[in-house]
Amino acid sequence: MTASFGSFPAPVNTLKEVFCAMQNKRTPPRPRPPKQLPPALIAAIDILLIGLCLIVFALFDHVIPKPGQKAAYTAPSRAAAPTAAPVEPEGTPVPPDGSAPAPTDEPIQEATGDFSRKFVDKFTAGQVIQTDTSYQSANLNVTLTRHETTVNNRNEVYFVEDIYVRDIECLRTVFAKDTFGKGIREDMVAMSQRVNAIAAINSDYYGAGNAGIVIRNGELYRRDFEVDEPVLIIFRDGSMKVYQGESDLDIDRAMAEGAWQSFSFGPSLLDENGQVYAEGYEGVNPRNHEPRTLIGMIEPGHYVFVVIDGRRNSYSAGMTFTECANLCRDLGCTVAYNLDGGQTSQMTFLGALTNDPYKNGRATSDLICVVEADG
Repeated sequence: MTASFGSFPAPVNTLKEVFCAMQNKRTPPRPRPPKQLPPALIAAIDILLIGLCLIVFALFDHVIPKPGQKAAYTAPSRAAAPTAAPVEPEGTPVPPDGSAPAPTDEPIQEATGDFSRKFVDKFTAGQVIQTDTSYQSANLNVTLTRHETTVNNRNEVYFVEDIYVRDIECLRTVFAKDTFGKGIREDMVAMSQRVNAIAAINSDYYGAGNAGIVIRNGELYRRDFEVDEPVLIIFRDGSMKVYQGESDLDIDRAMAEGAWQSFSFGPSLLDENGQVYAEGYEGVNPRNHEPRTLIGMIEPGHYVFVVIDGRRNSYSAGMTFTECANLCRDLGCTVAYNLDGGQTSQMTFLGALTNDPYKNGRATSDLICVVEADG
């Protein structure tokens, strides 16, 4: 008997034929859409990229040093101011016939910036007389004093260097690493020791930005005004003047008139009569108590450097601008100006740090100092 089990498809004999059969029947898979990142993650990545770009910009624009050059300066084509007669030797010249010289009431005329006769009792005949707080020579007379007081119920510690110079050439400025440029810094004490400064304070930290008038030791390095920033100029005749911005200061004229140093920071602390501004210092954080660095002129040839410690109430709170102005007026200043402060505020005497700067101070781009004339 033969059993019948129905009809079956032809048997598949090889694996190759099985594989081919499967390939013929399989439909290609649909492509999967790409995964989308969450919106919050996309925003975070964008912020991170923007931050990285800002950091790179800040490094190149503010941190990485950029050595510069002096600004080109051409004096205006006009007659130069007459120079004063040279200083005569001490003693009154005797006429050739041996007769007594005729008396005269005319004031002694000295060379511009020479204060040797004006302050004759302040200088020595050549010897150096030096203590821990004073220095006297043929060119300089410097006295350092430390003061502890209470101002408006706050503890205050400040330091004053009272300075007489025989010649304006003794009042100098120094660039960090002897190089003009943005972002170039040097330790304040190291700078003052390098130039044998008798007394020194930090300056306006010109290297922190791209703007601000920079005249140093009679050379014009930068003539770009900082917006609405007062500029202090010390002239070769020893006088100081504060100019209220670009509309008030003609750089070419100032250079022709003997600009010796300039500083762009501020504010000016005293008015044209040597008094505290009646309207105060609105718009410049008038109530902030901060470490401060000040420079003032009592009269041409006689100056003060002042540094006020701050930001530590139990030791010294620091002063407001109005308190600084009152201090400068009490010291006898007729012109006074605020320089860079905060952690930068530092003073040296004979190469040693005198004050206790906030967080041990910081490197800066320049300083103001007095040195021996041949220093």
